[in-house]
Amino acid sequence: MRAFFLALLVALPALSGCLGGAEEETTPSFVWPEPIDVNECVLTQPTNLTCEQRLNTTAAVVDYDTVGSDVFVTLLDGTIARWDARGMQTVVNLTTSVSTCHNEQGLLALEPLSGLDNTTEVLIVYVEAGPCDPSHVSDVILGRLSLDEGLDAIPEVLLRVPQVKRNHNGADLHQTLDGTFLMSLGDGGGSGDPNGHGQNASSLLGTVIHFALTNGSVSAVGNGSEDRDALVLHHGLRNPFRMALDPTGGLWIADVGQRCWEEVNHLAAWNAPTNFGWSQREGQMPFTSEASCDTPLTEPEAGMTDPVLTYSHDAGRCSILGGPWVEPSALVPTGGFLYGDFCSGDVWVAHVGPEGIVETHIATTNFLIVGLGVAEDGAVLVSSWAGGVYAVALP
Repeated sequence: MRAFFLALLVALPALSGCLGGAEEETTPSFVWPEPIDVNECVLTQPTNLTCEQRLNTTAAVVDYDTVGSDVFVTLLDGTIARWDARGMQTVVNLTTSVSTCHNEQGLLALEPLSGLDNTTEVLIVYVEAGPCDPSHVSDVILGRLSLDEGLDAIPEVLLRVPQVKRNHNGADLHQTLDGTFLMSLGDGGGSGDPNGHGQNASSLLGTVIHFALTNGSVSAVGNGSEDRDALVLHHGLRNPFRMALDPTGGLWIADVGQRCWEEVNHLAAWNAPTNFGWSQREGQMPFTSEASCDTPLTEPEAGMTDPVLTYSHDAGRCSILGGPWVEPSALVPTGGFLYGDFCSGDVWVAHVGPEGIVETHIATTNFLIVGLGVAEDGAVLVSSWAGGVYAVALP
């Protein structure tokens, strides 16, 4: 998923244990809020910036990409639409193929197949349609389709990933500079990683997988193996819904926390295999089901890598969402990895400075945010849970 003419990477509220899917927990600690349309964007801080609506939609936007010479938006409900000065025109309708039974389900990611002249082929990640009975758990699907196939296009299934619960589906997609792909996947759902997927490097759940498309099939990079465990590059993740590659080859991952800490993870080299610690660690502390958020922070065990940034659930915060890597602009002079919080509406940017990771607060909105992006004019785009995309900019 790339920043082209405009990058809008929406972090479907794949929210923390508090928002880990209330029905998946014996004692729900979070109640999903109603997606109320605020009608107007108001920034509570800082007040010297402007905020205006750029796009009005009835479903949350989950991606925005340039495919060939056209710009497309991808909606959580399964719609893929062309977006231009005339507005939005639906080109593919996958609403009957995609499950939206749970708030964390839907059409989750789209990535153009670059390197092919005038291609309209894309990879997509979605939760497969099925009964909305809570006992039914749909698979996460990696699919391929052409945007030229029309409204009734049917994706070719490339990879099927069975889930345990209906939450923690991930997912994100990026094509690397060498033409291979990264895909993030959640730990399969449920509170506290009940099946131990996070520390099982043979499971695709709770990972970032690295794959190539070989003769139209998904294969592990390096040996061409179609064995599923050979696909795993990074593990120890809870719900890495959004990630970004930076210009130096670094990888940034926003990983949703359980109940205490939200995480930004960073690797200087995206292809260095890494264990990010879940579910033995949350943030920079040991994780157990009984652990208090006041548990002292500790160094990670050998072989595990802690996040470079964390924040707690104070000040109305509840769940991290990632965005794209943005180039320097008047609004974001340093450039960096955009991220925010679903509940509080805070938006930050992080980058690597001379003395380490630097984070800068950009703005706080008055609505529940599910996505972040950047416009060609440098405005930061913020997507509302109720639908609609707003632009935060200098006056």
